[in-house]
Amino acid sequence: MLISLAQSLAAQTGTPTNLQVLPEDISEQDLSTAMLENLSGLGLPRRQNEGCLYCHVGDMEVPASQWDWASDSKLTKRKAREMMAMVQDINARLELLEGRIAPDFKVTCFTCHSGRTDPRPLQNILLSTYDTGGIESTLTRYRVLRQRYFGADAYDFRFNTLAAVAQSVAGRGFFEDAIALSRMNEEMFSDNPAARTLTITLRIRRELNRKGIEAGLTLFNELVSTEAGDVMNSSILDTLGWGLFRAERQDAAMQIFRRNLEIFADEYIPNESVGDALWISGSREEGIGIFVAWLEQHPDHSRARRRLATLRSR
Repeated sequence: MLISLAQSLAAQTGTPTNLQVLPEDISEQDLSTAMLENLSGLGLPRRQNEGCLYCHVGDMEVPASQWDWASDSKLTKRKAREMMAMVQDINARLELLEGRIAPDFKVTCFTCHSGRTDPRPLQNILLSTYDTGGIESTLTRYRVLRQRYFGADAYDFRFNTLAAVAQSVAGRGFFEDAIALSRMNEEMFSDNPAARTLTITLRIRRELNRKGIEAGLTLFNELVSTEAGDVMNSSILDTLGWGLFRAERQDAAMQIFRRNLEIFADEYIPNESVGDALWISGSREEGIGIFVAWLEQHPDHSRARRRLATLRSR
């Protein structure tokens, strides 16, 4: 017959002591439920009290009755106590919310931890790994985590996560590492053209950084003839243009925007970017003229109409 975790521990250790967040008169069943929620939330093993050692002081080589269950020497236990207090506070506040869809819903350890001890989002973990171990460690960490947790409610393994890490690394100037991350994203999402588009964007950005605007545009033109049409889209130069614009390289940005408009004249975004960039740079009438010209060709385009009205009102 199965008995609760609390009953098992009570039989081995006696009445629990040093309870600071849980009530001192907590029942065996409630204590069992709380501890099992902790183990499940952090993905810790339940059998033979092994997972308990994440917070409690003991050794699997000796009986659990000899463990120092009350000890606060482990940082993980002290953190767990604060986390349990935080969960209690959150649930108390949730009860005060009006119009709750699921009034019986309660926050637990699993809400944030999702079966892992490190609750940080995947993007943060990978960037931290990059800072301490470099690109190879980061690529390995991603593969290990994906193999273990993919399909579980643990990490966001969608395309945008690894793409954001690659862009962050590129923002530090480490383009080779950023491209390596993006190529891994291509491997994981071979059916998503956006993965290839990001790699190409980073390659052109590297060329711009190394050799200047014309070199970057030359590479773009070369790739247009070798890459699929759904990969070589207007978002590439648009993204690069606004990156230069935010870096206060407005002349270079305008060169990129205008080239994008030449290539993708029939698309709205290149027109909008040229118009907005001109308006922000002080050439307001010329910028407004871009939207006027677009609306002459596309009179029912609501987004352009709203943008034009906004610019004229300022």
